[in-house]
Amino acid sequence: MSDINVILAERLGTGAIRLCGCNCVHLSIGPVTINMAPEMFAQAALLVKDAMESLSVIVAAGEIDQPQSAMPN
Repeated sequence: MSDINVILAERLGTGAIRLCGCNCVHLSIGPVTINMAPEMFAQAALLVKDAMESLSVIVAAGEIDQPQSAMPN
């Protein structure tokens, strides 16, 4: 086991993503933490990216109301 313990990303009020010595990525959002292998984290990140692209299309079509500040530029 490695001594690595790095915060990869953090958003106040949202959560954090941390890499630890057990070679796990810990994704914490609010009170929920999901522990996964780096490879699974990469796949989950692509899944969220795809979902955001779909959501952007739905919002742009006016099918739902979404504050523009929540959408990526």
